[in-house]
Amino acid sequence: MLDSEKPIDPQHERLLKTRGIGSGQHYEPFIKVHEISSTGESFRILGRHTSRPHHLLSRIELSAFLIFDRHSKTVDIKEQFPIPIADSISICERLGIRHPQIAGKLKVVTTDLVVELLNDNKLAIAVKSSEALNDLRVLEKLQIEKVFWGQQNCQWKVFTEREITPAIKENIEWMHAAYHNVDDQFTELLYEDIEVVFQRINGKEIRLSTACAALDDDYGCTKGFHLGVIRRAVATNLIDAPLETVFKKWLCADLQLVVEAKHLIGGISDVS
Repeated sequence: MLDSEKPIDPQHERLLKTRGIGSGQHYEPFIKVHEISSTGESFRILGRHTSRPHHLLSRIELSAFLIFDRHSKTVDIKEQFPIPIADSISICERLGIRHPQIAGKLKVVTTDLVVELLNDNKLAIAVKSSEALNDLRVLEKLQIEKVFWGQQNCQWKVFTEREITPAIKENIEWMHAAYHNVDDQFTELLYEDIEVVFQRINGKEIRLSTACAALDDDYGCTKGFHLGVIRRAVATNLIDAPLETVFKKWLCADLQLVVEAKHLIGGISDVS
């Protein structure tokens, strides 16, 4: 049976009716983190351009998102963007490769990140580990994306861990621990709590770690509390920090509170 004669996976067909549509705050990714089997490497993080949680399925994808979310020309980022099934079928037929399937039913092909830039420009990004690029089937699937985005006159590129600078990598590792910190004093934080802690350090021309340690003493807090709050807020994009500089060297004055996040209701667990 030809791929064009096979049915679409029923779940994917249903999701196509509501997902991968719209933009900004109203965009809904085709795949969400709670819908995949977790290995501890999926994340939800607030987008500064969209004011919504973004669903990122790997640490490399998180790194790519953070880089482009901070880019001055970025307008919107759409993650897990579905390619129209008719296009992917046609492309596979032309390339002579098997269309991605689930138990004999066609699977929707997605692009990890679609970055919308100023002047109506776009950049489509496939996020893969460099090791995965040695897999022939992975390369075939990437060809589907490459051809599709070429037809849309959109630049397409592959992003691997090799694109990540040592400083960003160390910062991501530091932030990564915050995502999996189950301490209630951090997971139950409200935006107002972060705002209070931020005001205590705001504008100071001293190392963040030094200021936070002093504040722990001044307010009789558990050691590491103030830095833990800041780390959690940076990890969820509620505080802007210079990721190109290793976190150990951050000054308090380097940090900025993301005021657009103030509308969030509940704790920051809503976006992490």
